[in-house]
Amino acid sequence: MLKNMKIRFKYSLIILVSIPTIFFYYGCQKVINVDLNDAAPRIVIEGMITDRPGPYTVTISKSGSYFEQPVLPAVSGAIVIISDDLGTIDSLREIKPGMYVTSVIRGKSGRTYTLKVISENNEYTGSSVMHSHVNIDSLGLRKSESQHFDLDGNDQNEVHIELHCFFNDPAEKNYYRIKTYINDSIQADNYRLYDDQYTNGYLTELRVAHAEARHSYRIELLSLDEKTFLYYRTLEDLIFSNPIFGSTPANPDSNLSNGALGYFGAAAISSRSLNVTSSMINNVR
Repeated sequence: MLKNMKIRFKYSLIILVSIPTIFFYYGCQKVINVDLNDAAPRIVIEGMITDRPGPYTVTISKSGSYFEQPVLPAVSGAIVIISDDLGTIDSLREIKPGMYVTSVIRGKSGRTYTLKVISENNEYTGSSVMHSHVNIDSLGLRKSESQHFDLDGNDQNEVHIELHCFFNDPAEKNYYRIKTYINDSIQADNYRLYDDQYTNGYLTELRVAHAEARHSYRIELLSLDEKTFLYYRTLEDLIFSNPIFGSTPANPDSNLSNGALGYFGAAAISSRSLNVTSSMINNVR
């Protein structure tokens, strides 16, 4: 279906093939034919400008059908240009098939960035505004309790130590993505998106991970514009939905024109790290 983050998800135009699927019900069996139709590949563009030093990367590939291998074919020879609202123009250089890097453009809060891709006589565009840089003030540990019942009807409290992130949300509309690294590895299951609808202009506290002793944690707070946030929101829905019992899968919303899949976004990123020790865990009240 998709590809994103460190885990790669295959982009597929969601379709159905004639595949016999067998379900067993009390010794009886019923054959259900699901019709899946193959579809033509579409271009997949993924790029992000941040307020950290470049170069920044744009990757271009082709979507696969339901039956293709997970590796998506790279798109080489494209013309890729990123510009900002001050008139800076950067023609990206292809460093390996399907991977294009910047050399001039620099990310800065308040700027609007526009991507243009020309490939196989088709033009694709997308734009994104870089929102304010929001600093993580601190990381802290919190104790939480959850209750569960065993088969005998006895209730028990389970105590958890959670890692929380604190920051002052600016008095403006903001959208965030929180990325959690544990021992320098990105945690796909700690995917967090946050809309400041109820905390606009206030000190904000978010739970970002379960905390364990002798683990190091690095939290990144990405300030996004609405279009990029909606791309990640629909991506999140696809990752955590059940395609068997839920609605028909689809590709996530894109801010790119002309039917391209993927996204082009701008993000201001702050980060903070914490090494959790046994003493810290034991002293949480």
